[in-house]
Amino acid sequence: MTKIVSFPTEETKIRREACKWIVLMDRGNLPKKKISELNEWVCLSDFHKEELERLAHFWDRISDVGIDPDQISISQGGHEESAANSTTRASRLYKILASLAASLLIIASVSLLLYFQNINEFQSTNGKYLTNIGGQKTVLLSDGSEIRLNTDTLIEVNYHDGERIIHLYKGEAQFDVAHDAEKPFTVKAKNGDVRALGTIFSVRLKNNQVNVLVEEGRVRIRANDDINQIDYVPVIAQEEIALEEIEHDNTMVIVNAGNNVTFGDQIIESVIMEERESLERKFSWRQGILAFDDEPLSDVIDEVSRYTSYKIIVADPNIRSLRVGGYYPIGKIQAIFNALELNLGLEISQVDEQTYYITRK
Repeated sequence: MTKIVSFPTEETKIRREACKWIVLMDRGNLPKKKISELNEWVCLSDFHKEELERLAHFWDRISDVGIDPDQISISQGGHEESAANSTTRASRLYKILASLAASLLIIASVSLLLYFQNINEFQSTNGKYLTNIGGQKTVLLSDGSEIRLNTDTLIEVNYHDGERIIHLYKGEAQFDVAHDAEKPFTVKAKNGDVRALGTIFSVRLKNNQVNVLVEEGRVRIRANDDINQIDYVPVIAQEEIALEEIEHDNTMVIVNAGNNVTFGDQIIESVIMEERESLERKFSWRQGILAFDDEPLSDVIDEVSRYTSYKIIVADPNIRSLRVGGYYPIGKIQAIFNALELNLGLEISQVDEQTYYITRK
């Protein structure tokens, strides 16, 4: 004859577990560890809580009709355990249940309150920040990261869902990033993005290109954030990827301090290792200075023009390649003109309210 084995249903399993808890509670005060386990068990479903309450009522009725609880055996997975007699077992059970319900409510309320407080604090510095032509601004974010906006710059901070995302719409900004491996910090510019690995770097939009200059740490740079998707991983793994997989990839690169990277709409166009002196000159705008070292006059005028609303034209093409060096104060346009005239033998004349021409003297 075939023996039929019946496996317990989920409801039967829960009832047996509830019986075990009733017996444990009836013995006396539960240790903190067991209360924590019971707390978790009750939270699993409404049926868990209802079954525990039902058995508490049943236990109370046994005592009321005069049945000796010592004669009642409760099945526990094949073992029998007798419950200790107590005239106050029901009240004790209900006190435990009530305290559990209260603690659950308090824990849930505190957890939700802390959750929303953390979310609000995390997102408290979200929004757009901008500077006018010639202006600069420092923004301290909720996580301790700091952004320094250069002239004529617009960014948008969007901290959400465990991510720190900054959109650079125009201009230039330096990012001093507070390290948090669980909340990646990404700067989006044009089609690409720059992800910090605990670092200080700047991002600049210039015409149709994005320039990234790394002062400290490491960054991952993608020319197009729709391709070569790689999730944020610890720095050690990133080092392995950088060496083994993307060393020759023209869409993504991971670089260290001192690197100057330029990318367009689709590809990384150049990666240059800057000397320390060169790096300091390129970051000199943070001290209100423009620093040049043997650079073409045309490039110098382009840089100076970023900090003024005046239109400055090198009218004589033969002087565009003149080499220029020195330090020039940002916002002091007349002082810059005087220095160029004195050192290079140039003549700078104002032709209307907004335009200057540069020619040979």
